[in-house]
Amino acid sequence: MSVVVRRARPEDAAVVAVLALKLFAQHRDYDPERFADLSHVKGAETFYAGRMAAPDAAVFVAELDGKVIGFAYMQYEAIDYVQLLENALWLHDLYVEDDARGTGTGKALIDAAKVAGRSFGADKLVLTVAAKNEHAREFFTRSGLRETMVEMTIGLTD
Repeated sequence: MSVVVRRARPEDAAVVAVLALKLFAQHRDYDPERFADLSHVKGAETFYAGRMAAPDAAVFVAELDGKVIGFAYMQYEAIDYVQLLENALWLHDLYVEDDARGTGTGKALIDAAKVAGRSFGADKLVLTVAAKNEHAREFFTRSGLRETMVEMTIGLTD
C-alpha cells in the first residue's frame, strides 16, 4: 500500500504529539544544552491542535496501511523581520518513524508542504535542521533545499 498524506484533524493531535516528542528527544540527544526537554505530551497535543486550527499554519499526517507514521507542521510568514523573510512557508517540524523511512513518506510530506505553501501565497519554503542530523540534511538536500543560514549557540550559565 502507498503512503497517504492528509491535513491533520483534531483527533490526530494525540498521535502527532507522540511523534513530536520523538522528534524533540532526537534533538535533545544531539545537543542537550541547546534543545529544551519538552517531553510533555499534553502540552504538545494542545500546541499542535491549535496549529491545526490556525489560519496561517498547517499540520499534515502521513499514513501507511491506516497507521500514522509521520507528520509535518508548517506556518506561513508574510513578513518575518527576525528571519528576514517575506512570503515564506516555514517548515518547523518533519518527522517520519524509523521503520517507515525509505517509503517515500518524507518526500510526500515535503510535497504536501510545497502545495500548502503555495496556497498560503508563499514563494519559498524554509526550514532548520539539527547540525548533527546528517540523515535529514542529506534528505533535504536531495529534496532540493540548500543551506542558507547556520545557527550557533553558547550557554550563558556557569
